[in-house]
Formats: sequence, structure tokens, C-alpha cells
Amino acid sequence: MPYGETITDAELDIMNVLWENGASTSPAIFEALKNGRSKNRGTLKTLLARLVQKGAVRCEKINARNYLYIPIVTKDEYINQNRKRLIDRVFNGSVQESLLNFIKEENVTREDLEKIIKQIEED
Repeated sequence: MPYGETITDAELDIMNVLWENGASTSPAIFEALKNGRSKNRGTLKTLLARLVQKGAVRCEKINARNYLYIPIVTKDEYINQNRKRLIDRVFNGSVQESLLNFIKEENVTREDLEKIIKQIEED
């Protein structure tokens, strides 16, 4: 997916189904989203077409009426792309500033920080 393409919240619901379940047909995706935002099959088809156009999903024809939708972008790739975009846009590219903001706003404790530092040192 080219940098700069954004995935809407409704499209992200679909991506989450694909990331969790792997390649799926539109009826399977619709079933998984039954209690979510996309309650209309037509809307779901439109959102899937947009994800294909954006390069986040690949579509393979199964038969005359059914298609298989396969995620191209992994969840980690999506998270990394959006993290970088947020840091660039909001914190002028400063990772330190973004971390300080997160620590302060999310009330991260000293114990939490010590665990994070320990994990970083182990990796």
C-alpha cells in the first residue's frame, strides 16, 4: 500500500477481520462484521473495492459470484506506517517527544517504564 493511503475506520474493521481470519469471502467478512458498522452488503462490497484499489487487499475470483479477499498489508506494516505518519505530522518527527507525550498522557508508571527498559535491553 503506497505511503499516504489512509484506511478509514470502516475499512479498518474489514482489515481486522482479514488479519484475524486470513483470506475470506465477502459473506464470511459480512458475518464477522454483523455487529459492527457495516450492516449493508452493498456498503461492504464498496469498502472491499476501495481496499483493493488502495492496494491493501487482493481479490481473487472463485467463481461467477464469489471472490476471495486476501490482505496484502500486514497489521504490523499498517501500525508502523501510521505510527511514522503520526510522529511526522504531530511531533515533527521527534520520537522522543511522542514517547514523552504518551507516557505523560497515559499515566505510565515508573514500574511500567522499568519493565519496558528491561524488555528493550533483552531484545
